Amino acid sequence: MNLTKNRFFKIALDRAAKLAGKPGRIVSLLAQLTAKIYHTKGNSVNLQTIRDQFSIIGRMIKAHVTGTYKIRSLRILIILLAAIIYFVNPFDLIPDLIFGIGLADDLAVLTWVYQAATEEIQSFINWEKSIIPTIHLDQPPI
Repeated sequence: MNLTKNRFFKIALDRAAKLAGKPGRIVSLLAQLTAKIYHTKGNSVNLQTIRDQFSIIGRMIKAHVTGTYKIRSLRILIILLAAIIYFVNPFDLIPDLIFGIGLADDLAVLTWVYQAATEEIQSFINWEKSIIPTIHLDQPPI
């Protein structure tokens, strides 16, 4: 997938770059993410994947903002924030209001971002398991 041609993801990247140094605004974005995950209805495998992966990303960014974990690359932080911005925005390439297919582009963006940040995400998961052996991966990011 070539996200550089997705005008909506480019906008999300620009917003994420401006947000990267503003912890309070990032926390607000994480609250929006939690609400969107909670209020998105359905039981499909794709929806569960979106919930699971955004939960991990949300926890990682929260840990970064609070200083308990350090995301090593500003680029990775920005693409993770951009994915969240893209997801919480209901009006993107395929509006979320279109029943049945509205989350398809969100899943495609999430898949690309998750692959681009795989090493950092795995590092975070390992760190998280090492400090909190009983963590539940389904807990909300905030």
